[in-house]
Amino acid sequence: MTRHTKDEKDARLAMTHMEKQLKKLFLAQPELAEKILTPAELTTYISGLIQAWGKSASTNDEANRALMDDMTSAPELTYNSNLSILAERLTQNTGDPQVLRDMTAEYEHQKEEHYLLTNHDISIGRMIRYMPAHWHTNDYFEIYYCFSGNCPIHFTEETILMKPATVLIIAPQVLHASPCYEDDCMLFYYMVRSSTFEKIFWNQLPPENLMSSFFRQALGHEKHASYLQFETEADDDIEHLLFRICDEFYHTETYGAQMMNALMSEFFILLLRRYEGTAKLPRTEKFYWKQEFSAIFTYIQAHYHDETLSEISRRFHYSERQLTRIVRNCTGNNYSQLVLRLKMEKAASLLRQQVPLETIFLAVGYSDMSSFYRAFTKYFQCTPGEYREKA
Repeated sequence: MTRHTKDEKDARLAMTHMEKQLKKLFLAQPELAEKILTPAELTTYISGLIQAWGKSASTNDEANRALMDDMTSAPELTYNSNLSILAERLTQNTGDPQVLRDMTAEYEHQKEEHYLLTNHDISIGRMIRYMPAHWHTNDYFEIYYCFSGNCPIHFTEETILMKPATVLIIAPQVLHASPCYEDDCMLFYYMVRSSTFEKIFWNQLPPENLMSSFFRQALGHEKHASYLQFETEADDDIEHLLFRICDEFYHTETYGAQMMNALMSEFFILLLRRYEGTAKLPRTEKFYWKQEFSAIFTYIQAHYHDETLSEISRRFHYSERQLTRIVRNCTGNNYSQLVLRLKMEKAASLLRQQVPLETIFLAVGYSDMSSFYRAFTKYFQCTPGEYREKA
């Protein structure tokens, strides 16, 4: 598959007629840049646009008619039949209170059945530049990728700056907003069904891997901001995969949905292979993830069976007390509990692979079989042999 040329990328970047008109309105209302609208406020804003532009389109001005066509066939409407119907009804009667309520509900919480095509697990959209940002949640996973420009993604208590080649994975039910207020900003979002995300992302994460554990915590539903952020810089392979997924989505060829799933799986594997150790995780009320923690836990993952807490703390220039606090805040375990967990999960993985017990106990750092046997049985409440039979 050939790579996309600069001209092809520039063509995707070109502003639509609607975006040019939205920019004029946006610049005339500078307060919009500092505000994130509620869903009801966005509905009122769009209703006003449709009303104003509808009157203009009633003339013989081809540009105005093209503008109205743009407005009622915006990217988000191409895959959301419900929103498309509401936009058409709003065009016919901008004051219909029921349509306004329905559209507000649509913008407030975006549902899989409305935003993902039937028989597709993945749908794609591009942020409309200069459309006012609004707070909303989804019931699907959302992957943002910035092809060019800069764009903030707001959560209730923090903001992530999307730069070229930034990847941001947002969990369902997380309140966020995504303003796109630059001409050169090309921000795409990939909507993935929760069940599909389980298959093509979670299944790539081995349970005995520490970073995998952090990713599961970061994309949980307990926090105000559940996300993973990756800076892929000038990684042509990542960008190319995401462009190919777009091509499959918009060209609707045979087996397109299956190809999109395969490409998305390849994207996740490549993302984890190259950037797992540099991912940024969300802040919590008690803890702020620092980039060097990835290196610490990657090292612990590789050396838990032969290095002590003291040795690791010296290597990374932390006191034992500081490192103990980092480990507890990140994992909920003290160092010895974490080492035991890593040993047991590694042992369980090897048992599932039918590796002989004589090899396993040495591989996970035990000097004799009986010590390993007792530790494993206590941890899993069954013997290694019983575990292997059930696996």
